[in-house]
Amino acid sequence: MSELDEEYGDRIYFNVIPAEQTAQSAEELESFGFTELKHGMVGFAANGEVLVKVPGHNYGKERIEEVVEIVLAE
Repeated sequence: MSELDEEYGDRIYFNVIPAEQTAQSAEELESFGFTELKHGMVGFAANGEVLVKVPGHNYGKERIEEVVEIVLAE
């Protein structure tokens, strides 16, 4: 994430939620549709609106950059 933060950090805020905190957020996970995998990536607009939800855990840089571009396009 540090590489992406270095590249996009002046235009987007990255927040990686630790597993311990994720485990305490069952309601929020459910609202994003991540109940089965318990992992996911959510891209928000500046106003807090959810723009994109990607379930799973291992995306690779390319998929993360796709989400970044969706957020930046907003």
